[in-house]
Amino acid sequence: KHQGWARGSKIDYLTRKHLEEGLSKEQIKETSVIKNKIFKSEHSFNTMWNMFLRIKDDIRYITQ
Repeated sequence: KHQGWARGSKIDYLTRKHLEEGLSKEQIKETSVIKNKIFKSEHSFNTMWNMFLRIKDDIRYITQ
């Protein structure tokens, strides 16, 4: 069980699960809301998912 995840950490989680692992919204929701309880509710997940969709094209990871 995860507690105290910041907004940025949740966006990073969604990015990695969706863009890198190729999981669907429903697969991520099942894991993050029901099993691991990263999001408190389905509403909380949907709010963060909509934010993720708005900014996903602008997300870039910098490596050295």
